[in-house]
Amino acid sequence: MATQSDNPKYGNLPLETTAFIGRARQTDEVLEAFGTARLVTLTGPGGIGKTRIALRAAARTAPGFAQGAWLVELSPVLSPDLLEHTVAGVLGVADQTNRPLIDVLSDYLRERELLLVLDTCEHLVEECAELARTLLAAAPGLRILATSRQALGIPDEHRVAVGPMDTGPEGEAPALLRARAWPDDHEPEQAEQAELARLCDLLDGVPLAIELAAGLLRATSVDHLVHRLDERMNVLSSNAGAEPPVTDDGLDEGLDDCVPSLHRPVRHSGLRTTIGWSHEWCTPQERLLWARLSVFPGSFDTRAVDFVCSSEPLADCDLTEVLHGLVAKSVLLREGPPQESRYRLLDTVREYGAEWLDRLGESDRLRLRHRDYYRLLAHRGEQEWIGPDQAQWQARTATELPNLRAALATCLATEPDTALEMASDLVYFWFCCGHLREGRHYTEAALALAPDRPRGTARALWSCGMVAVGQGDLEAATRLTAEARTLAEKYDDEPALAGALCVHASALTLQGAPDQALPLYAAAHEQAARTGPRIIELISLPVWGYAHMMLGDADGVRARVDRLKELTSPIGEMWAGAYADYVWGNQCIAQGNPAEAIAPLCSSLEAKCHLDDLYGIAVTLDSLALAAAGDRRPELAARIFGLVDRAWNILGTPHLGSPEMTEHRHTCESAVRAALPPEAFTTLYAEGADSPSIHKGVTDLLQTLDTP
Repeated sequence: MATQSDNPKYGNLPLETTAFIGRARQTDEVLEAFGTARLVTLTGPGGIGKTRIALRAAARTAPGFAQGAWLVELSPVLSPDLLEHTVAGVLGVADQTNRPLIDVLSDYLRERELLLVLDTCEHLVEECAELARTLLAAAPGLRILATSRQALGIPDEHRVAVGPMDTGPEGEAPALLRARAWPDDHEPEQAEQAELARLCDLLDGVPLAIELAAGLLRATSVDHLVHRLDERMNVLSSNAGAEPPVTDDGLDEGLDDCVPSLHRPVRHSGLRTTIGWSHEWCTPQERLLWARLSVFPGSFDTRAVDFVCSSEPLADCDLTEVLHGLVAKSVLLREGPPQESRYRLLDTVREYGAEWLDRLGESDRLRLRHRDYYRLLAHRGEQEWIGPDQAQWQARTATELPNLRAALATCLATEPDTALEMASDLVYFWFCCGHLREGRHYTEAALALAPDRPRGTARALWSCGMVAVGQGDLEAATRLTAEARTLAEKYDDEPALAGALCVHASALTLQGAPDQALPLYAAAHEQAARTGPRIIELISLPVWGYAHMMLGDADGVRARVDRLKELTSPIGEMWAGAYADYVWGNQCIAQGNPAEAIAPLCSSLEAKCHLDDLYGIAVTLDSLALAAAGDRRPELAARIFGLVDRAWNILGTPHLGSPEMTEHRHTCESAVRAALPPEAFTTLYAEGADSPSIHKGVTDLLQTLDTP
């Protein structure tokens, strides 16, 4: 999604893709309210335009905040447990330790000045109120702009009520209708202007209703639309509960036995009437697809639509054509470039489709279809992660996260075995792409439902243990892998045994016991090479090599690094392969050749940045600082210290809790401080720490080092 600034320091507000019409008074009221209030909530019914006003107000006030304005879209967040995760994800707070996330967010925001836009709070009102109360108390430079159908109800909240647009001939509503229906400066005649005002009046001046009507005006005249809508509302008000009159427009043919009209109960608002009438103008196929699409909490692509929605009576339809029909009628929004188009329903339109789906008796079946598609997507990602497409899988999984969350929730509610499988399949995303908190949340939830299943429990235990290692929770990792090993041996689950052995060895290495870890690495790698999983076959090698390095065994390090390169280079694998460069760079430092370490460490850093692997970036930066200091480049080392400390501040547990890594850092920093004047160290450190983003800082660093 395009944003108003390419610099993440200033936020993530989306670019306006259509002209902003009217609403100057409400926008100004929000801006004026922030002069005295720290929480402003835009309230009003669905479709009234709260989000659009919030984004316009946020864009105008963002330059006044040192860290800009950040939009948190809460509509796809179905579980209250994920509210803090979602906010942290938007802000880039990647702390994955076991600290309460609300504490992490409070600490992160304490010294920052930014505007947080919480959009669509009504289904999480109590949780959003508590979040706002806590964060505002902790962070004096924070302001919050919320949109909700009801106020959050906390002290000092300033509420801005958003009502209908002015429907008079010169009002905002007709101006919006003209702009959306005729974007090419169409000038309606006087009589047509009166009809436009009449139409907007029938629509109660509700912006979403007007947007939908604009879509209908591309297929009919204004006077016909006014006549039909007036007729519909008169019938609904005078004949409550009756079926709508039979029309002669051909829209009630074909699939009507399968997709009956939905006009009960009576619609008492222009928006509900317009949504219902927009529904009536859809073809039967479009109506049914609209209902089925309501199971997607976020955006979706055509592949998902084909799998989830294509059962009878849509099995023989060209669903892409049906999607385009819904886009043309403004029911569905299309986002992204044509070759990568994604679609989404606005909240109120989704709610209408969900009501219809429930009346059709398809809700449970469609939720299971949705679950199965994203379960299979997670499994495919796990199968293809070890290969050349890791960057694409990282991006695709991140984009599909709202749908994956919904599918995991359905798994937890329906099939414990499936929940175990899906949570474990996503370990590539949880561990390799830095989503450790969520990974542990879902895996532990699945384990609580299925503590001893022959199929899946041992695998979920070692996956959870791997996540715990990433969190620096080495005690939990040891406990989880011991349980995994017991169950793997009980059920003769050889792949799970390999995973348990590798993760246990990793915990031992980080705890400073590499001699105890070596035989476990050997057994894990041998087992994984025979039976899988591939991720264990590969990741066992760099940590095994690191253990050899800790013991001063250069030949052992070289053997593991060379073997990892042999396995990863031919298949274009980057994530594990980058750790070969990382380990070899550290070996060069250990052997007293810091200058030789810089090239492999930069190669590792570039790959980790490409995959958004913040943990990989942080540990590699730590080693690069050691190499720079050893190469008598204290200025470079001081700058790297600033950047890496920012990364660890985001992640939460410096050096993964490893005493050895922490000691190396302290020794190195003391040497660098001794080599530089205090003011020079402070300036260079701030240069790294104040980079607009970790990725920008890494990019600038690599350019400085003249590394491709």
